[in-house]
Amino acid sequence: MEMKSVIVVGLAMMAATIFAGEKIAPDLSNLAPEWQLTSAKVTEEDGQKYFHIEDIGGDTARVAYPSTPLNGAKQVKVTLRYRTDVALSGLHSGAWYLIGFSDGSKDTYNGVFFELKKEWTSVEKIIDVPADAKNFTAQLRIQLETPKGKNTGKFFDAKDIVIELVK
Repeated sequence: MEMKSVIVVGLAMMAATIFAGEKIAPDLSNLAPEWQLTSAKVTEEDGQKYFHIEDIGGDTARVAYPSTPLNGAKQVKVTLRYRTDVALSGLHSGAWYLIGFSDGSKDTYNGVFFELKKEWTSVEKIIDVPADAKNFTAQLRIQLETPKGKNTGKFFDAKDIVIELVK
C-alpha cells in the first residue's frame, strides 16, 4: 500500500499550487481567517473538531474556500464524515458538497449529496473533471431556501474532510 502525505492547510495556503496525488485537509484547530463561513462554525465534540452548518433562513448556509488550480488532475476524490437531519438532498438543494469547475469562462457544478444520517457516516466520492477545467471550488452547504428570519434548525456537520486531486 502506497503512503501519500497529507497536506494540512488553511485557506491562504489552499490557493497555493497543489499537484495531482496531493491531498487537501483543512486544519479545524487553526482555521485561516480567509475561510468563508455563512451560518457555520467550527465546534467540538468528544475532543474532535468539526464544521457545524445550520439553516437560519435568508441565505445558503455554507463553508467555502477559494478556487484552487487543478494542475492537470482528471478527477477529484472527496472523503469526509458527516451527519445531518436534512432528509432530501440534490444539486442546489438540501445538504450537499458543491464541487465547481471552471475553465475561466464557463462554470460547471457537480456535487456529493447527503442523505439523512443522525450518526457520523463516512462518504467517498470520485468526480470526473470536465475536459477544459483549470480550477475547482468546493463548498459544504445547506441550501433549503428558507425565508429570511425563519430558523429551521436543520443542520449539516462535517469532519475528517480530505480532497485529493487524481491524475
